[in-house]
Amino acid sequence: MTTNDMHNPVRVACLISGGGRSVVNLHQKIISEKIPARIVLVASTRANVAGVQAAAALGIETCEIAALPTDTLDDRLDAALEKSGAELIVLAGYLRLFRVARWKNRCLNIHPSLLPKFGGRGMWGEHVHAAVLAAGEIESGCTVHWADEQFDTGSIILQRRCPIHDGMNATQLAARVFEEECQALPEALAKVAHWLRHGGTRPNFTVESNPKQKMN
Repeated sequence: MTTNDMHNPVRVACLISGGGRSVVNLHQKIISEKIPARIVLVASTRANVAGVQAAAALGIETCEIAALPTDTLDDRLDAALEKSGAELIVLAGYLRLFRVARWKNRCLNIHPSLLPKFGGRGMWGEHVHAAVLAAGEIESGCTVHWADEQFDTGSIILQRRCPIHDGMNATQLAARVFEEECQALPEALAKVAHWLRHGGTRPNFTVESNPKQKMN
């Protein structure tokens, strides 16, 4: 990171569907860890979600984009994101499939499992953690990856892991995984912001234990 990076931060737009905890954490980590980025917009396709109010309280521009009619949603999202001047999109608990085409190599997603396990349609929130526990896994964690045109299949940027203790329930596991998410997303953003400003190899992380996950 250079002084010039801080004077020319990457403009980030976040899409959310709920409470916005990841956005609040990301905003705080950008400031405390001097990540060369700035959240310029928080948008939701759900009305009156707490995350929009939380972002507004931090002084971040927000907007609600009606989910209906669905046939124009992608176009309306793109228009709002482009109007904000966003250079990078972060899907921070966004539950819809986002049309990545216009944002290829400029859209990140965070998922609360060690992909490719427990990803895909319907795998969100405590549904993920309940599935992890039902499968008898001994560890879980989170994954930050490049978004593509499917749920949770884009190439991995980084993962953080945590053990699953005996007797853990889905709520407890969710809380433990979120601790890792609070570290993983800012770390990934810092890597990507550096890449966007300085070029070189696009950030990717080879995960030998996950051979089915795309790595580039």
